Amino acid sequence: MMNNNTSEIFKRMNLQDIRNFLIYGADEYVPDTRSYAARIKAGSNSIYKRLESIYPKGTELDAANNDLSAALDAYEEVYMELGMKAGARLVWQLLFEDDPQPKEGESQC
Repeated sequence: MMNNNTSEIFKRMNLQDIRNFLIYGADEYVPDTRSYAARIKAGSNSIYKRLESIYPKGTELDAANNDLSAALDAYEEVYMELGMKAGARLVWQLLFEDDPQPKEGESQC
């Protein structure tokens, strides 16, 4: 017999919620409904403004932006690889790991 809250479980399935839980262990989170581009722009505006205030000359600003980009590229590459591994691990569990067998006297859903 299926659990009565199955529809509620499916309503809570949200990539941002899952990510937040895996990274921070918190289950209360309000998903950000902005597009990826809007989230990136909002998250990066302040650092680029700060760099512009510190390095008013074009060449110095370009060098600082390049340094920042190199650091962010390293994070992006590592976290993308970790995300791919996490996804592959979840797929492996879904496809190849058997569900625990019910104990004697328990019903199987």
